[in-house]
Amino acid sequence: MPIQALFRRSGRILLISLILLLQAGNLLAQKKASTDSLIRLSSIWLSKSIADQTSIFIDSAGQVKTESFRGLPSLHPIPVSLSRKIPARYVNMPAFLQFSLLNDTDSAQSIFFLPGFYFNDIDLYKYDSAVGEFKPVSGQPGNKDYNRTSVGRIYLKPGESATFICELQFIKTTVNSITPILCNEFFLPNLLEDLRNDRRLNSIITYLTCGVMLMMIFYSLAAYFTNWNIEFLYYLAYAALLGFMFFFKAYLYKYPAEANFFFESYFDFMLQCAGTLFYFLFLRRFTNAKTEFPALEKMLLAQQVITISGMIAFTILNFFADNFPLQNMVENLIKYSWSACTIFVIAYAIYTGEMILRYLAIGHSFLFLGGLVSLFLINSSYRFNPTLSSLINDSLFWYEMGILFELVFFLIALSFKTRLDIAARAREKERILLEYEKSAIEKQMAVLAAKQEERNRISADMHDELGSGVTAIRLMSELVKTKMKDNTLPEIEKISHSANDLIGKMNTIIWTMKSTNDSVDNMIAYVRSYAAEFFDNTEIVCRVESPDNLPAIDLSGEKRRNSFLCIKEALNNVVKHSHATEVVISFRIGPHLVIKIHDNGIGLNYDNIREFSNGLTNMRKRMESIDGHFSIRHHNGTIVTLSIPLQ
Repeated sequence: MPIQALFRRSGRILLISLILLLQAGNLLAQKKASTDSLIRLSSIWLSKSIADQTSIFIDSAGQVKTESFRGLPSLHPIPVSLSRKIPARYVNMPAFLQFSLLNDTDSAQSIFFLPGFYFNDIDLYKYDSAVGEFKPVSGQPGNKDYNRTSVGRIYLKPGESATFICELQFIKTTVNSITPILCNEFFLPNLLEDLRNDRRLNSIITYLTCGVMLMMIFYSLAAYFTNWNIEFLYYLAYAALLGFMFFFKAYLYKYPAEANFFFESYFDFMLQCAGTLFYFLFLRRFTNAKTEFPALEKMLLAQQVITISGMIAFTILNFFADNFPLQNMVENLIKYSWSACTIFVIAYAIYTGEMILRYLAIGHSFLFLGGLVSLFLINSSYRFNPTLSSLINDSLFWYEMGILFELVFFLIALSFKTRLDIAARAREKERILLEYEKSAIEKQMAVLAAKQEERNRISADMHDELGSGVTAIRLMSELVKTKMKDNTLPEIEKISHSANDLIGKMNTIIWTMKSTNDSVDNMIAYVRSYAAEFFDNTEIVCRVESPDNLPAIDLSGEKRRNSFLCIKEALNNVVKHSHATEVVISFRIGPHLVIKIHDNGIGLNYDNIREFSNGLTNMRKRMESIDGHFSIRHHNGTIVTLSIPLQ
C-alpha cells in the first residue's frame, strides 16, 4: 500500500476516534449535568438552598395552562437579581419553578419547599410518567401551622425520583424575591425564624429609629400643651405615622401572613403618604410660609394635592385593577415629586438666606440623599458590595438615616425659632409695656393739664374777683384816712395794712398757681422783684445773683411756692433779727437749684433763736415736702441754703 494512502486511512481513523471521544464526552457531561440537577434528599440535613438547581419560567404571555400542562415552554436558571427583588413588570405574571428530587434513602420522606417571599398562593405539581403530565400535589401544605402562602409539602417514597413545578402568584409589592429552599419538617420553624432574623442589625436600627420617633411624639405633645401651637400636632402625626411604618416594617419582615401582605402591598405606602402630608402641613405653619414665604407655601400646597391625588389613584389601582407596573409608577411619581419639593426647599433657602430655612434645607439635603438611594435600591436589582455590610443594601436603612439627620437639623431649626419667638415675645411685651406707660403718662398729663387749667382758672378768678375787692378795701381805707386827717382811728390803719398784706399774699398765690410761671427763670425774676420791693423802705441793700444764661428748666408750682415762702421767711428774719446792712440772694443751677440768702448781720444768736425757731421749722418742712434740703449756718453773718431737685 502506498505510503500516502496509509496516511489518509490513519487520518480518517484518528478523526473518527476524535469525534467518538467528543460525543462520549458530551454524553458524560449531559449525564453529569442531569445528575447534578437532581437534588438528593440525603444531602438535606436541616435545610438547603436549591437556587442553582432550580429553573424558572415567567409566563408573560399567559400561555401556560395549569389544568393540564406537560411542561414549561422554556426554562432558565434563576438570575441572582430575582433573589433580591422581582421587577414590577413581572409582579402580575405567574412564575413557575422547576426542580427534580431523588429520595435516595430507604424510607419515605416528607419535606417542605419554600420558594421565597411574598406570594398569594403556592401550587405544587408533580410529573406523572404514566400519563406524561404534571398533576397537582395533594395534601399540601400538610401542616396546620403553615398556609399555602409560605410553604408547600412534598412526599417521596424510598428510591423515588420526581420532577416538580411550583406555580407562584406574587403580591403587589416591590419586595418580592425568589429564594427556593428545601427544609426538613422539624427544622421548619427554626428556618422561618432564621429568615426573619437575617437582618437583625437592620431591625435594631429600625427599632432605634422608632424610639427616636416616639421621643419626638412626646416632645411634640409637651410643646403643644406648652404653647398651644397646632403645628406641633401636625409634627406629632408625622412622627407617629412614620414610626408605625418603621415598626411594622421590622416586625413583619418576611412574615407570610395576610396582615403583612396588606401592609407590604398597600398600607405602608399609605402611612408614608399620610405622614408626609402632615409634614407639609407642619412646614407651612412652622415657617409661617403663607405670609413670609409665599413661593414655599404654593409648593407645599401643590405637594399636598399631588400626594392626595396619588393616594387615591394608588388605592384604586391596588383594589380595583390588576396593573402593578402602573401602580408602582404612581408610587414612584409621588416619591419623585417629594424629591423635587426637597430640591426646591434647598434652593429656596439658599435664595432667601433665612437661617431657619437653611437649617431645614440642610436636614432636607440628608433626607433627599437617603430617599434617593432608597428609591434606587427599591427600583433596581443593583446592590453595593455585600462584604461591607448588609445595611448598605437595605433601602429602608437609607431612608431611616435621611429621616434621622433631617430630625437633627429640624431640632436645631426649632431651637433657633424658639429663640426668635422668645425675642419676639419680649419685644411684644416691651411694646405693650411702653404703650401702657404711654397711656398712663397721657392720662397723667391729662390730669395735670386739667389741674393746670383749674389752677389758671382759680388764679384768674382770684385776680379778677378777690383782687379787685381787696384793692377797693385798701383804697377806701386810704380815703377814710385822708378825710379824717389827724383823727385817724387805729382800726383804719390796721385795715389798710391788712389789705396791703393780703394783696401781697394773694399775688404770691396767683403767681404760684399760674402754669405759665413754671420755670426757674420766672422764679428768679419774681424773687428779684419781690426782694427789691420788700427792702425798698429799709436801709438794707439787697443784691440778687443768677447765671447770665439761664437754661429753660421747668419748676412745678408746688416747688416754686414752697421755695418762695422759704425765701420770704428768710428775708423777714433778716429784717427783724440780723441788724444787717446788706443781703445777697444767689441762685446756682445744677442737678439741684441751690438758693443762698447771705446777710452781713450779727449771725445766729442761740439765746434768742427760739424767737424764730417756729419759722425755721416751717422752712425745713417745706423743703422736705418737695424732696429738697434746708440748712442754716453762721459765717460772717447768717447763710440760709435751700436746695430744690430739678428732676
